[in-house]
Amino acid sequence: MSTVTHYENANFLRELAENLPRLLPHGSPSQAELLQHLANEELAQAEYDDWVRAKVAAVRADKRPGMTTDQLRQQLQARYQELRNGV
Repeated sequence: MSTVTHYENANFLRELAENLPRLLPHGSPSQAELLQHLANEELAQAEYDDWVRAKVAAVRADKRPGMTTDQLRQQLQARYQELRNGV
């Protein structure tokens, strides 16, 4: 599901919760609370998706040279040896 869909769902659920007393006059307040809760979850998912997309875009835009797994392993082992030797 796209971020736009999550935002649209959240708005729809909020509007439905606001109009629920008119649509179901004998409904319980817990139904509106449930709709608000679902809207909050949709909004949270949309915000999380936006956050992930921003992180991915930042990584893709990073022009620093990459490092292979072996290079990273060697660097970590060297650092471990430095710490172990008290340097």
